[in-house]
Amino acid sequence: MDLREKILKNSMNLMMHIGPQSVTMDMVARECGISKRTLYETFPNKHNLISDVIKYNQQQTNKKFSQIFEQSANNFEALLGVYTVAREFIQKVSPAFLADIKRLYPEAFDEYKAQEIDHILSLARIIRKAKDEGLVLPSIKCKIAAFVFSNNMKTLHHMQDFPFPEYTATEVFDAAFLNFMRGMATTKGQKIIEDYVVKHLLKKEEN
Repeated sequence: MDLREKILKNSMNLMMHIGPQSVTMDMVARECGISKRTLYETFPNKHNLISDVIKYNQQQTNKKFSQIFEQSANNFEALLGVYTVAREFIQKVSPAFLADIKRLYPEAFDEYKAQEIDHILSLARIIRKAKDEGLVLPSIKCKIAAFVFSNNMKTLHHMQDFPFPEYTATEVFDAAFLNFMRGMATTKGQKIIEDYVVKHLLKKEEN
């Protein structure tokens, strides 16, 4: 791992834990074991660092997703693998992460938002492939389903406004994703979903 990637990785962990606003360049330098001068030679300012952290996080996520699709037996299994990665992200990221970026660094937030259409189109392609595998109902319109799901997931960006405080962001995500999957699944697809829930979610609740 080169110096640039080390800085990005440590910065990402800090920002996800306490939010970008609370992270200082001093903290990043200390976490990386480098001088502030070295940090500023690599990233001239905090805005530049945040922008590159967002890009780095997306690149790392895409790598994980690619591995999941290569190793999955079908597209529903792949979607559930993606769901697992996203669920872990939600559990570890501070609510301040996106809120800080949106409020204080609008240009960086616009970069984050610009990725949405690519995500929707990617999801639509996966749904189409799952339909070809007999896992999704023939009546499902793939782009519409992907758009509706993406729009529903925006609730997680505004959990501070969610009217039922007894539920966590993870619980909201679980309900949104699994209900989305169940709503478009054939009988064959339903079995894959329920097997996943029993194997991965119910066991965690028991532990």
